[in-house]
Amino acid sequence: MRFLLAHGYRLEQVERGSRLVLPADESVIRRFRADAAADAGRDYTVHCWSEATPPPWRDDLALLYTRMSTDAPTAGLEEPEDVWSIERLVHEETSRVGSPRRMLTAAALHEPIGHLVAFTQLSVPAESDRSVGQEDTLVLREHRGHRLGMLLKTANLEYLAQESPGHPSVTTFNVEENRHMLAVNEALGFVPMGYEGAWKRVVPPPEPSTPPRLRQC
Repeated sequence: MRFLLAHGYRLEQVERGSRLVLPADESVIRRFRADAAADAGRDYTVHCWSEATPPPWRDDLALLYTRMSTDAPTAGLEEPEDVWSIERLVHEETSRVGSPRRMLTAAALHEPIGHLVAFTQLSVPAESDRSVGQEDTLVLREHRGHRLGMLLKTANLEYLAQESPGHPSVTTFNVEENRHMLAVNEALGFVPMGYEGAWKRVVPPPEPSTPPRLRQC
């Protein structure tokens, strides 16, 4: 840390690693899911799938992946927009065919518009003695405030228990300024296991070079 500070770096973001010991308390998961579903109302329905995204929802998930690069908290770190197309999504999912890991997805469909507006994913190893990795979770800004994050997290944990039981834990990483998602995880039983920091140094642009002056001979 002293080295970084001495060379002009500034701590820009802190990320917390957390772990949920499995099996999770089923009564707690059911209660949180029921409460979140009541708050979300009938306009939102949950859909879960394993591996490849159903074709009708590929465009929606590609948009959600793109919005991960613009809607997620980044503190003072400049993150360019990472655009996903249907072709890129299909290529990514096809490349996972034959992998020992499975991707479990839970997504929220906004019934009035017929589009997915939130998702969460779990990366599940083949070995039951290894931890499951929590991948991206996102609720589009315009659909926040309906407890969709809690609704999808609990739905995917129940889906995991059905599809691939026996894993010891789920691990996840969240930036400290994302207090809402941290509160969701803490309510579900996640506990901190470590922290890491992202440091930033702003390098000033180089001074414009002065062309050499020519002398007449």
